[in-house]
Amino acid sequence: MARFKERLSLSQLTGQGRWVIAAYGLAALGALAVGILQFRHGIVHLLDTVTYWSGTEATSNGHPFTTNLAPSFSNFTAIEFLERSGRLPFVDFPVGYPLVAGILGVVIGTRHAMELLCIVALIAIAMAFIAGAKKSTESKLAPFLLGATGILITMSPATRLVTQGALSEPLFCAVALWLVIALAKFRSGGQWTPVVALSIAAGLLRFIGAPLAILAGWERYQKTGRKLSSLIWTVAMMVPAGVNILLASSAGGGHNAGWRGLNRIDIEVFVRSIGGWFDAKQGDLRRTYFTNEGPSWWSWIATIAWLVVVIVALYSIVRRRHFLTATAEFALAASAIISAGLVAGMMGFDALVIADNRLMLPTGILTLAAIVWSVHEFASKQKGAHRTQSFSIAMAILILFALLAVRPWNVAESFSDSSELKPYSIAALQSGAAIIITNDADGVHWDTGLPSAYAPLPVKSLTGEAQDVATLYAELPCALLRHNGAVVLSNDFTFSGANSELLTQEVEAERLTIETTDAATVYSPTATACD
Repeated sequence: MARFKERLSLSQLTGQGRWVIAAYGLAALGALAVGILQFRHGIVHLLDTVTYWSGTEATSNGHPFTTNLAPSFSNFTAIEFLERSGRLPFVDFPVGYPLVAGILGVVIGTRHAMELLCIVALIAIAMAFIAGAKKSTESKLAPFLLGATGILITMSPATRLVTQGALSEPLFCAVALWLVIALAKFRSGGQWTPVVALSIAAGLLRFIGAPLAILAGWERYQKTGRKLSSLIWTVAMMVPAGVNILLASSAGGGHNAGWRGLNRIDIEVFVRSIGGWFDAKQGDLRRTYFTNEGPSWWSWIATIAWLVVVIVALYSIVRRRHFLTATAEFALAASAIISAGLVAGMMGFDALVIADNRLMLPTGILTLAAIVWSVHEFASKQKGAHRTQSFSIAMAILILFALLAVRPWNVAESFSDSSELKPYSIAALQSGAAIIITNDADGVHWDTGLPSAYAPLPVKSLTGEAQDVATLYAELPCALLRHNGAVVLSNDFTFSGANSELLTQEVEAERLTIETTDAATVYSPTATACD
């Protein structure tokens, strides 16, 4: 009993006592404040937000692993969507996030569940920067600097973007950070169970997280010397994600595999994203997509330096020659594995895969964590005046990072001002239809909750496969009639479209009726739509 009480004591729990506990508390409160500020107007529905929300909503309603949205990159046509009564298998992303959020959403509502999970993830990210540093008993300031760094990471432009959109990246970044911490603890005698749990979670949050199990399996082999059991553990940790991928592919999901290679724009965006770890201007996803700005000249140098460092980290892990702290090594190795998966996706799949600020965010946070933990170790090793000088320099660098890479004064910035019910969503509700085909399915589904799909286009976005749109539009009126559907098109500009000429032909054939307002055009099936 005495030993049990000793383990529960605060000093044993933290290694530094009350100062570390205070730092953890302030880091958690800071990240909590950042998260609440991002969601003060609710979730901002960005690209992929509505896909995650639809899967979450379906889970809460007792239909797990399904969705009522056919996104713009769906492999399913509008006709197939209607024939399935507006419910498709959830195949576009891993099931982990919508499954957990959906279960929680039964109690607090789906949107609040997504918000809560993202805020918890921000807190976990901020606290991980303290937990991953090598403990020092001589510096009371160090844990607070680490916690402040973690808070700044949650305030960076890319992190705020994925948080406001309630995407899976905050959770994935938190899991990846705590996985490298768990691996470091396992190396020094800690438990294997947290490594297994976090490895599985990483693969079920983002498919590119599944290969992190290789890092865990290798570390187990290095520690135990057991090849077969380590291989079995590695495969076992990847099985849940593998099953998810297999079932999604068999249900109609998946990208069009085929060699695409790397284009100049792919490399420039990759380099720009790395520069965005240290520069808020390059870290702004909107500027990446909506300006012609390339990466800064120094971003190329930063990219080369990053490549060199991750190669050194991988060499250290493979050869067991440790140049950095264990957490820094694992963080850099994990960033290399995730980036390799991303590059493989760009080279072997369609143009939807690109190394933008969002997809490079996990790599960036892991790299920044490795830098912070390495600087902390160096400063902690110094004695007397050198220690004070080292931490003073570290504080100056932290301030510079805040000013250049984070710009804390923008923490309340919203990435979208579109929170009101859109006029064409109102038209969709007024149509009385149960299923909507539209040129903004994400917006209509988010506003109304009605099953929504995009109108047929000549080419599928996901695979580049050509479609016979004439046949699809000819089949549309009957499918609408049988499943109580309607076509509702926004008269404003949207990133997707519809073939108005083919719809007009169906109106002239008296298979559709048309009703036009200033905001939307509504096509409804006639009683003879199936004749």
